[in-house]
Amino acid sequence: MDQKPRSNTHRALFIAIPFITLLCLTIILVPGNHLAGAGSKYLFWLQCLIVFSMLVGIGTIVWYQQQRCGSLQRQLSERTKELKRSEEKYRSLVESAEDFIFTVDESGHFQSLNNFTANFLGGTPSEFIGQPLSALFSEEVAAQQLKLIGVVFQFGKSVRDEVMVTTGGHTAWLSANFMPLKDEQGKVASVLCIARDITENKKLENQLVNTEKLASMGTLAAGVAHELNNPLGVILGFTDLLLEKLDKDNQDYQDLRTIERHSLHCKEVVENLLSFARQEEGISEYCDINEAINNIINVVRHSMEMKDIELRLDLSPGLPGVKGDSRQMQQVFLNLINNATAAMKEGGILEINTALDASQGKICVIVRDNGEGIKEEHMENIFDPFFTTKNEGEGTGLGLFVSHGIVTSYEGTIECQSSTEDTPQSSRGTTFTVTLKAGEGGDHAKQNLDCG
Repeated sequence: MDQKPRSNTHRALFIAIPFITLLCLTIILVPGNHLAGAGSKYLFWLQCLIVFSMLVGIGTIVWYQQQRCGSLQRQLSERTKELKRSEEKYRSLVESAEDFIFTVDESGHFQSLNNFTANFLGGTPSEFIGQPLSALFSEEVAAQQLKLIGVVFQFGKSVRDEVMVTTGGHTAWLSANFMPLKDEQGKVASVLCIARDITENKKLENQLVNTEKLASMGTLAAGVAHELNNPLGVILGFTDLLLEKLDKDNQDYQDLRTIERHSLHCKEVVENLLSFARQEEGISEYCDINEAINNIINVVRHSMEMKDIELRLDLSPGLPGVKGDSRQMQQVFLNLINNATAAMKEGGILEINTALDASQGKICVIVRDNGEGIKEEHMENIFDPFFTTKNEGEGTGLGLFVSHGIVTSYEGTIECQSSTEDTPQSSRGTTFTVTLKAGEGGDHAKQNLDCG
């Protein structure tokens, strides 16, 4: 607050001191000229007064300048300390932020980046300074970013986009904002990028989309299934009548059996659609999940042995019942086992584990195989109706669709993780984790396992 008055005082002194000195010299010199003739003695004292006045004036000016310089140095030191504190404050904010923050030039070379970005990319900030974007990201992502950077340099406006980054086997979605950093002339000197990981938001969006999609398909499936059931019933009924009239060795009999077999397959597809679309509100039945799995294993064990598939069961004893119908739970795990078997064409290992998470009141069932795996681009579609990666005629694309509907109808969840031979740092295979609501009963004290 007192900086401006002090500056005005210094300016007044700087002007007044030379003026006073000059005035003193004038006063002394004017009578000195009249007294010059009086003798050299008076002249000598006048000269001394002149020199003294000049020295006083010069000394005063020098003292003022020293004081002025000292004041400026103190101000400069204080401003430097404030600037340093401010810089440290903002550096701390940037380094502590769990966001991707970096600056690049027009050619896409890193000028600076925070530790979070460097750690995500697998290094330290100093290692990436001067490196191009293409050295850290895929060619496609780097080209997309360079295009946005070019727009910022051209128009001097911020742009925003979403990019998918894959590094070290980890995939993340980033919401990136590219902003111009301008110099004193107002020209864009570099581009600041602040990107936030929105992977979880993307997953939630996909889940919402899938939920809406499944709800719509459920309504549609119910209508289609009812419309197909009537003609299928007629076809099967007349087929049975004709079969009774023909000899088994007759070619017509064999043709009718083919019609019957394919009609029954269609009927099974319709039943799967109905089981998904059917709303079974108010069901509070609990079943033994280990018993349901064992019942299915007894059915498929021989088929698995014929295909050279080793079965490894680890079913925790004393589990409480799970919310769900036993028949429908069997259908869920039959679908998962069939998919695992189809993925291990040359044999393999199928693991089925059950565990109780008493703290969450849930039972987890893990079905894991070491088959060929599911490609990443197919993962978001595996629960869609009629989506299948099997060859034509080998699957209907309804198994996981129906399983998802059954599990979610009983307040459970079903999740999938998969790796193919092209996935780095991961063993090939697929793991389905089914989480179901646990009921009363069972030995909670002995079973308190992690569902992971």
